[in-house]
Amino acid sequence: MSQGASSSETVPSPSSEPGLDQHTGVRHPIWRSRRVWVGMLFSLACLVLAMVDIDFGDVAATLRSANLAWMAIAIITVLLTGVVKAVRWRYLLYPRDRRTVDTHRRLGVPRLSNIWMAGASVNLAVPVPRSGDLLRSYFAGEAGGLSKSRVLGTVAAEKLLDLIMLAALLIGLVFFVALPDELASRQMPILAVTIFMAVTVAVVLWQRDRILRWLELVVARLPGDVAGPALSTAARAVDGLEALRQPQRLAVLLTISVFIWVLSAVTNYIVFLALHMEASWIQAFFLTVVLQAGVAIPSSPGKIGVFQVLCRWALGIFGVSASLGLAYGVALYVAAPLTIMLTGAIALAFEGWRAGRIPVDLGSSLSPGA
Repeated sequence: MSQGASSSETVPSPSSEPGLDQHTGVRHPIWRSRRVWVGMLFSLACLVLAMVDIDFGDVAATLRSANLAWMAIAIITVLLTGVVKAVRWRYLLYPRDRRTVDTHRRLGVPRLSNIWMAGASVNLAVPVPRSGDLLRSYFAGEAGGLSKSRVLGTVAAEKLLDLIMLAALLIGLVFFVALPDELASRQMPILAVTIFMAVTVAVVLWQRDRILRWLELVVARLPGDVAGPALSTAARAVDGLEALRQPQRLAVLLTISVFIWVLSAVTNYIVFLALHMEASWIQAFFLTVVLQAGVAIPSSPGKIGVFQVLCRWALGIFGVSASLGLAYGVALYVAAPLTIMLTGAIALAFEGWRAGRIPVDLGSSLSPGA
């Protein structure tokens, strides 16, 4: 563990730990988790739904005719998106001027790209919500000598920026396409949640010291060995949002976020070209919104089934046949989630080696009492 980071900063609370009995503290295998099985059944239902009324001969023919050069370019854009996300993450991790911070352990973009890819692959492959974000906080904290709770604060800032982009795109699409009822009915809730979160973060940053003093009064009744770490963890988590309080840096972060979402749409557009489909930027951005919102639902490892049915449904709104929509879902899955999982597996092995831990040890290190 790095100096200045207590075990309470590196791990989730027992109540959030999947597979952990909250009453006895006994760890059970992940496959005994009810949430995991519900997610897998949901994915299976989606996979069955994606294959309804499908001409598999047409799907196979479409995939065989795919232009491999365009597919390779789509994969490159996916990897580039990961690098750009690492750049944004670095702005969040180091919000202050280089001259005012000890820089000898500053993590560079290549290392952060590796850590981001490892976390993203775990988020996709492991049917436990946001487990990859915990892993990112562990690796970044160990490698950069940072508080793990502070790193988790930067991850929360990322989610807020992406939620703002999701709301903006969803509202912007209204001017170009008639949204289906399933999405149109969610516009206002998403906008309301985005505004609420943005205002909450703004208040926390504006009244940081006052809120922490109030929190200190709240936790003062807890045992000393609990109150101190809890207050320290909260303070460092708020520190992870520091970059959002600086207007110039916030403008840079929003610009990078726009670029990230444009790159995601570019990947979708290139897969249209790879499958010799009529390419449309409106459809590409619409797919970005649908997939970003849809894959957040807990499901089976790899999001298999959910990803394909979302592609088929989204393209079907624009009159694309079910078979072609499924073929597109398979091709985009290879270019994006599968690429991230394969690349992330290599990144995870490298980071585990750098941390001196094997995967089993990593799992143990993220559990309470590690």
